[in-house]
Amino acid sequence: MTETSTTTTTKNAARALFDHPKVKEYYKEMCSEGSFVDQMATDILSKDKYRAFLSQDSHFLYHFNRAYAMALVLSPNVEQQKIFHDLIGGVLEELNLHKGACERWGVLETEIHPACQAYVDFLQSLHDSKSLDGLVAGMVPCMRLYASLGQEFVAKNRIIKDCPYKEWFDEYFNEGIEGLAQLLESLLPETITTEIETNYIEAMRLERDFFAAQI
Repeated sequence: MTETSTTTTTKNAARALFDHPKVKEYYKEMCSEGSFVDQMATDILSKDKYRAFLSQDSHFLYHFNRAYAMALVLSPNVEQQKIFHDLIGGVLEELNLHKGACERWGVLETEIHPACQAYVDFLQSLHDSKSLDGLVAGMVPCMRLYASLGQEFVAKNRIIKDCPYKEWFDEYFNEGIEGLAQLLESLLPETITTEIETNYIEAMRLERDFFAAQI
């Protein structure tokens, strides 16, 4: 896509970006047999690795919510500020669920993995660029990915019976997460510029690397 590439609606833009060949490749890797998420679904993943993942993910979510706050500051009008306010609230609820999971699993803070920090640094760089569209494009993949993973594994019955990690899938297979993903996607511009496409693809790559690093 070029700087003049356009789509009819933001919904179509979101679909076009998620259907990009590179994005589909990364998504397929994250859903494949033996992937981190598949190991959770089949109870192959060790408990220690799951605890480490929860710690890493909590760190990332904190900074992801900071990126929402950065986006709110960059918003050109009150309507968009309200949207980011709602999205911030959604992550705060998610962080509360993570806190409960960390307490149940006895999670301790661990050293942040470079793959996790790389995504955090990426979001910071997008804020520093002062491009709201670019920042949104770098955040949408996270929301769309988690909502899609929940649908992929729960709706297709890929989770074994009595899976100890089912709570993670239940957290992301619900109308609330899908609604928040669509809300953020609604802020994507109808024109998919090189910046939008590049940031979206890079964010999905970073997600792929983050999950791969947990195995």
